[in-house]
Amino acid sequence: MKISLNMGPQGPNAKRASQARVLEADILGAKRGDWNSKNNLVREFMPLLQQLAEKRASDVATINRYIEAGKNGLFTAAKKYKPSVGSQGFQIFALDFIDARMERAAKGGGSWLSRLFGR
Repeated sequence: MKISLNMGPQGPNAKRASQARVLEADILGAKRGDWNSKNNLVREFMPLLQQLAEKRASDVATINRYIEAGKNGLFTAAKKYKPSVGSQGFQIFALDFIDARMERAAKGGGSWLSRLFGR
């Protein structure tokens, strides 16, 4: 006889709820400045960042610049996050900040260091 080691609620909704709780914890941790939470957020959003960057450019250097700009937008969104929005709402909320930062990088308005020393 096999005994299941899964604790807690079962089913596909339980996995989504668990992922939403983890994402919300990472968002709140990033808001406080926790590096592990920021790293987890970047890992979670990297496919989106990669896809948006590849739509804007084809060479690797420019794609990397867009990804870095997108990360900055993601962290800005985490700072402005309100828990009442919920983690599903955060994904749409963050997309606006990510896209705006990538667009700014496309126009040459990168970080203050890149503006100071050139590209």
